[in-house]
Amino acid sequence: MFPSHPSGPLRLFAALFALLALGASPNRIEVHPSAIVLDGSNARQQLAVTHFASDASARDATPTARFQVEPANLATVSNSGVLTAQSDGAGVLIVDSEGQVARVALLVEHSGSRQSTSYRLDVAAVLTKAGCNMGACHGNLNGKGGFRLSLRGDDPAFDLASMTREAMGRRVNVLEPASSLIVLKPTGLIAHEGGRRFAWTSLEAEALRDWVTHGAKDDLATAPHVVRLDIIPKERILAAPALSQQLVVIAELSDGTRRDVSRQATYDVSDPTKVSVTNDGRVKANRPTETAVAVRYLTGRTVSRLTFLSARSGFVRHALPEHNIVDRHVFAKLEAIKVNPSEPVTDAVFLRRATLDATGRLPTPSQVRAFREDPDPLKRDTRIDRLIESPEFADFWALKWADLLRNEEKTMGEKGVWVLQRWLRDQFAADRPLDAFTRDLLTAKGSTWANPAAGFFRTNRDPQTLAETVSQVFLGVRLQCARCHNHPFDIWTQDDYYGLAAFFSNVRQKQIANVRNDDLDKHEINGDEIIYLVGDAGMIHPRTGVALTPKPPQTQTFSTANDPDVRVALAEWLTRDNRQFARNMANRVWFHLLGRGVVEPVDDFRESNPPSNPALLEALTDTFIQGGYRLRPLVALIMKSQTYQLGSGPNETNLEDETNFARASVRLLPAEVLLDAISQALGKTGGYANAPRGTGATQLPGAGMGGSFLKIFGKPDRLLTCECERSDSTTLAQAFQLINGASVRDKLEAQDNRIGLLLASKADDTAILDELTLAALGRGPTASERAGFLPHVGNAKDRRKAWEDVAWAIINSKEFLLRH
Repeated sequence: MFPSHPSGPLRLFAALFALLALGASPNRIEVHPSAIVLDGSNARQQLAVTHFASDASARDATPTARFQVEPANLATVSNSGVLTAQSDGAGVLIVDSEGQVARVALLVEHSGSRQSTSYRLDVAAVLTKAGCNMGACHGNLNGKGGFRLSLRGDDPAFDLASMTREAMGRRVNVLEPASSLIVLKPTGLIAHEGGRRFAWTSLEAEALRDWVTHGAKDDLATAPHVVRLDIIPKERILAAPALSQQLVVIAELSDGTRRDVSRQATYDVSDPTKVSVTNDGRVKANRPTETAVAVRYLTGRTVSRLTFLSARSGFVRHALPEHNIVDRHVFAKLEAIKVNPSEPVTDAVFLRRATLDATGRLPTPSQVRAFREDPDPLKRDTRIDRLIESPEFADFWALKWADLLRNEEKTMGEKGVWVLQRWLRDQFAADRPLDAFTRDLLTAKGSTWANPAAGFFRTNRDPQTLAETVSQVFLGVRLQCARCHNHPFDIWTQDDYYGLAAFFSNVRQKQIANVRNDDLDKHEINGDEIIYLVGDAGMIHPRTGVALTPKPPQTQTFSTANDPDVRVALAEWLTRDNRQFARNMANRVWFHLLGRGVVEPVDDFRESNPPSNPALLEALTDTFIQGGYRLRPLVALIMKSQTYQLGSGPNETNLEDETNFARASVRLLPAEVLLDAISQALGKTGGYANAPRGTGATQLPGAGMGGSFLKIFGKPDRLLTCECERSDSTTLAQAFQLINGASVRDKLEAQDNRIGLLLASKADDTAILDELTLAALGRGPTASERAGFLPHVGNAKDRRKAWEDVAWAIINSKEFLLRH
């Protein structure tokens, strides 16, 4: 029904005619495809016309272009740029847009015959395009209205049986094809709970009728399969006021033919509130935005990245000096989309930001003074080097990984959380390469107290959980959907899922000296555990019943022969043979320093969620690999960049930009960091139950330690392997904690806190205010703060209480609570 482009001599003929399209100039148009072959009376080809102005800016001209076919009887062109065959012959398609002309070679063959509809290539695509096999419709596990299809068309043979054999075959009427329920219901001619999916006169309805007319047969033995899906344009920046773009989707099939599937493909956009796509692949934005359009046709997947620019006719680039390769790629992207970066931050803001991001701590007043007075032009780089070499750096990054590895008391036990936290801290203190760190985790066995890395198998206790955790943490891929069915939006299959799970199928846990707490459920483990292996690794596919040997996702061949522990082979593949491991780690580090990943969410790498700046991500990945997979060199590169040191204040060009790092993100301090910051500002480290004296909140190992303050401010329970479990939302309960919560009040009223020590030293009010603002905000007081705070203290009957008021006001300020 939707015919193919032939190969061989016809393609060569078309390629020769494509020479007509050469000789492009800045003020020009381009037509895609650049050569067209129509085979059969029902052949069609979607066109995309792009107008490039004299300044090289682009806009889609498909709806406004004028088309002319020579000879005229060869083909017709619709207003939307769809070319359909009329008679055999060779000719030229002439396209005119605002005086710019392009010529495209055109060849029409077999116009007197019609290509029959293919079940595998056409009908299966119609069911997906119309949404019939979606989870909310007949693709549901139990189907709808007694009719069930495989989810997203994963099993065409099952779907064929459902349509032609179930319900006594009443859904398909080969004697009267137009009376078939599979045609009448989606066209709305009889009652259909899913509503009308396409018109009776549509190509989709015509394909279904034609298929039924020819016997409603399966053409598995003869139909080619999809080898690759190409999209035009793959990436484009469109000049304002253009807010639309025509896509052309071409499927390359296993028999060497190529066919236009722009009409049959399914389109999913990254933000449906801003962008929509028509059935024929025309993307329409309702405002300037960046979007990724994920395209699916049968087993083929591809993505188009489109940027619709705001109107900035008077845009003048404001260039900042580039410090390193990070800035080169960030600033290049900003220039391309006509966005200027914000101005760099002051030394005071930089020092506070860098210290918080690297160590989870505030700079001390003495550090602020020393940095402020240092005349060295490279003092920022020097300070960064000192921060990442500090013990607090190891504490803070161990905390981040404790979240990911789910170090919590219920499964790790009271001692286990300390053992794992200490091991994590030692890894980061030694700057252990993250590939070696990962291999230790994946291959660990023995006592979880003697070998803390083995704790990875305490929190991930079965092969399925381990497969999902490994893919999400170490590859940044969410594999969970493939547990029950092939992933609907990505390349992952059930074979991938259970092939990965098979690596862990022979891992066992044995509890040692287990002491149960009756207040908790059966999953609580307080003692040590021994991790060991039993027999050979392998799993049974739950749907097919086929025995699966361990195999990493999307690999064709993988040998674990004669390997007593197949996890070793997996760890080697993951960290040494797979660039995605390094790409994922680099993206996570960027996320923790910039507040947003180049791929966001950070653990959701997929074709339909591409990086906002691919060149930047690859540069970060290269740096990480060249640095021996070590954390510190990558952190240093990012923090020393101009991009990291940009201010958070927007300018008129980057006010709405959220993805290209044109300005710093302002965000609430993480729970542990905030509690430690309050302790530092007030000079009173809090005591925590079952923790050594002087322990900070960022050093606490478990999920349940630290009291209600940490929970209220978003400390995760560590039940999920996801950065998203840590909440950064603001709540009324947080306001109550800051206004009069015990965690703040006890530190504020402690007689030996910073206020008490300053008063005991006989410091005057000006000196006390300087010290409090330096400790809390990393800067001295402003004129308005002096004018407000000093009279309040001077007129107070109780000087101590007055200074408590001042300190309370400072730690409740936005400047203190937020990372700028």
